[in-house]
Amino acid sequence: MPEVRAELFIPKPPAEVYRAARDLAGLKPYLKDVETLEVIEDQGTTSRTRFVAVAMGKKVRWIEEERWFDAELRNEFESTEGDFDLYRGTWSFLPEGEGTRAVLWLEYQLNLPIFGGLLQKLVHKLMQENVEGLLAGLKARCLAA
Repeated sequence: MPEVRAELFIPKPPAEVYRAARDLAGLKPYLKDVETLEVIEDQGTTSRTRFVAVAMGKKVRWIEEERWFDAELRNEFESTEGDFDLYRGTWSFLPEGEGTRAVLWLEYQLNLPIFGGLLQKLVHKLMQENVEGLLAGLKARCLAA
């Protein structure tokens, strides 16, 4: 299965970066391909979020289930419904020097008829850009606070 991974140093304490990441709706402005991001359920340690993104003119929809591990400053997520055949990953917020090393890993499989074999490389590039953009947005958000 295709995977993407990004990491970024954020000069803020891990607990502060983790809190900012938990506010998924607040990160939407930094996700250029995401048209809709709606938290539909939040029970503290678990949440469900509806996403609609546009890739190459095609709408891609999914519902993500997040599990938040506050003591470990870690998140696991997966999609159990929507257009992805597989969509799961982790966020980690690791102490590093005077700040945080934020690491985002995502494994996915997207088999839509419009995304034939020739376009899978472009889909991979878009997925990589989005995880990098998400971390850059998280950093910008943390530094603006």
